[in-house]
Amino acid sequence: MKREIIFKCFLFFSAIFLLNSCDESDDSISEEVVVKWQEKTRIAFTPVEDKETFIWYYDLLTKEEYWGNDEVEINMSIKSNVSTDNFSKVDFYLTVEEKDGYNYTAPFNTTGKMIGSVNVPESGEFTFNINADDAYGLYLNDFKNSRSSVLAREGDIFLLYYVITAKDGTTFDSRQSIKVGNRFGMKVKVEDYAPPVWEGTFDFEWIVVSGGAEQWGGVYVGKTGSVNITHLGNQVYSMSNLLWDYYYGGPGKLYFNFLSGETYVEGNYSEHWTISNINGPSMDIEFWYTYSDAYDETGTVRFTRTDGADWPSNIYSRPR
Repeated sequence: MKREIIFKCFLFFSAIFLLNSCDESDDSISEEVVVKWQEKTRIAFTPVEDKETFIWYYDLLTKEEYWGNDEVEINMSIKSNVSTDNFSKVDFYLTVEEKDGYNYTAPFNTTGKMIGSVNVPESGEFTFNINADDAYGLYLNDFKNSRSSVLAREGDIFLLYYVITAKDGTTFDSRQSIKVGNRFGMKVKVEDYAPPVWEGTFDFEWIVVSGGAEQWGGVYVGKTGSVNITHLGNQVYSMSNLLWDYYYGGPGKLYFNFLSGETYVEGNYSEHWTISNINGPSMDIEFWYTYSDAYDETGTVRFTRTDGADWPSNIYSRPR
């Protein structure tokens, strides 16, 4: 009987020991999962349309160079196997590479320089903006190619890295990871820019009107008005009346070759222009259209810009 009691006691204490061992093992597994949150955490990048990278323009009209887009805007979302409540902030670092210059042939330097920081909201979603002058300002003393007259150059590449800090002080540094998606790349665009020369509001005055045009078109010498021209893209424009309120004029399109200066219009009445006498902000345009020869309908308007700019001197159209 004593042996049986002793054996039962042995089993009882053995069971308690095993239970305690299981609890300790479970705690270890839990702690290990928390420690390794970095392996399952990243930032998803969604750049705002037309603000994915910096754009530098060479203006074909003025020959000036300037920013076409000087701000990158990125919507970000932290993806993790733990709640985003666990995170406190994200620090961002930029690296840069210039063609045939800084960081171009050397092993890529991921250390970078800090460009900003964001406190993580409970949702784990936020927006981060990068100003072009700020980004370039970080590396002005490092570039090998001169930046004295132009800031951006073809071949400039910025990479954005991040360091996520949890509320317990642990961090995940994407600069130390080679996984795809742990950085956001921005290849700077350097583009020739053709401004929308014909877009805007313009004043007109009829300075020559034939007898038929006055009779049938409802216009006369000295008649004035204004017209809006809208840029449709790729140097194609729309105009509500290609003949400046002429009764038989209709809506149509204006086509402009920026490099050659050639201009022509296309409408329902076979409207045509002959451009002459360009004088700063004004030009003279003679028109003819389907009924011009049959009804002596011709005329000339003086077309004047209202934006303070001058017409390019190379503008012309096919003569009649």
